Amino acid sequence: MAVASLGMIETHGFLGAVVAADAALKAANVALEDLHITRGGLVTVLLTGDVAAVNASVDAGVASIERFNCLVSEHVIARMDRQTTTLTQPTQPTPTPPETTESESLPSTPGKGPSESQPTKLQTEVIQPDSASNPKDSKPKPTVAKKITVNPDTWAKTRTDLEKMRVVDLRRQAYRMNIQTLTKKQIKMGNKRTLIQAILDDLQGRDRT
Repeated sequence: MAVASLGMIETHGFLGAVVAADAALKAANVALEDLHITRGGLVTVLLTGDVAAVNASVDAGVASIERFNCLVSEHVIARMDRQTTTLTQPTQPTPTPPETTESESLPSTPGKGPSESQPTKLQTEVIQPDSASNPKDSKPKPTVAKKITVNPDTWAKTRTDLEKMRVVDLRRQAYRMNIQTLTKKQIKMGNKRTLIQAILDDLQGRDRT
């Protein structure tokens, strides 16, 4: 039995992978083995067939996505080893056993119906609180927001100290300083250089006042 060849087309994004797979399948007698999606938006089209057909299909798939500028790489493995085929086969999900209800797992007592079965330790009685006897306890207690004390002495004020801080610590200091040059969203999405410059500008403005 002849071992099939493997053709791979790796693209950035799902759109280019679908277009390449469609063109490759139309160009030659090959089979779509899998459409493997990895992190970072990389999608790999796996095609199998004989060597000539796989080469022709990969060339057609690559040519079809030139205008999208999304091609990362392409390669053809001629007469792939049987042990390598296990790497390209899609993983099958592990079947989960059906859940059994409590009534099905407990043995029934002969001569008694479901309503007359003996109570078990799993059966508990839920006691509702009597709101009429103590109406004060039924009222929800208001939540008190905790105030965050801001101590400017704990802020890093030099570029050297700020460079040593993590981005999450820089964002925390920017929130506490209530920087006016950046919105809360910009502080949350800002990088280290942007946060350091904004903190230094705000500290210089405070010194002037």
